[in-house]
Amino acid sequence: MMLRFQFGFIVMVFAVIGCGSDAPKGPEKLTTIPVEGTVTLKGVPAAEVSISLHHPEGKVAPRGISDKEGKFKISTYGKEDGAPEAKYKVTAAKSVVKEISPGVLAPPPPGGFKSDIPVKYENLNTTDLSIEVKVGVKNSINIDLK
Repeated sequence: MMLRFQFGFIVMVFAVIGCGSDAPKGPEKLTTIPVEGTVTLKGVPAAEVSISLHHPEGKVAPRGISDKEGKFKISTYGKEDGAPEAKYKVTAAKSVVKEISPGVLAPPPPGGFKSDIPVKYENLNTTDLSIEVKVGVKNSINIDLK
């Protein structure tokens, strides 16, 4: 009986100590602002293009994927919640790997997979796309990949 009491007391002490307020906090969650846009490839709506916003300090990684009409909404922490206020460089890329059945990818075609998105837009160092997300205005970006 005494052994059971001592064990229970020890467990309770560790539980109380482990619940202290000195636990490390996660990264700061910045306030987001709705951001939407349209992506076209040579003037034609581009589907399934991944749009990434690159925060100048690397604090967040907002992103979105275009639908069949080329429209997208940006998400940072949750579905379509937007992006924090900042000036962002923007990259656009498209996965060319195809899934032929659940969990099974198609083999590469002769010569490998080729994206129709110009390479300059896929690379943070070469893209010329940008957006400044601001409070109190409609934050929209129209991207024409040429």
